[in-house]
Amino acid sequence: MSRLGVALGAQPPTFSGLAGMGDIMATCASMQSRNTQVGVRLGKGESIAAIVGSMNMVAEGVKSSSAVVKLAQQHGVEMPIAEQVALVCEGTMSAEDSLRALMSRSVRSE
Repeated sequence: MSRLGVALGAQPPTFSGLAGMGDIMATCASMQSRNTQVGVRLGKGESIAAIVGSMNMVAEGVKSSSAVVKLAQQHGVEMPIAEQVALVCEGTMSAEDSLRALMSRSVRSE
């Protein structure tokens, strides 16, 4: 996300503060997070359609992932995790297959 933000004109330190890392930590560590709930349920084998269909509130990551990937592509920013998230959220790839795709990438500093 920081690479995309910088490509769009943001200052790198912005992503180290509460609006960046703080939000990511809250999203990843709290079962109150709708995005976390979606991820946990995907990990248990539920389909994205079943998960979204059962939720009363919106998990923003499901709705925004495709737009983030499109924006990154327009600006030449590689975002492999976001790309896989979007594929899962679109229902075109399973979470298991997306994890395999990410884990099979060549090792490099990112």
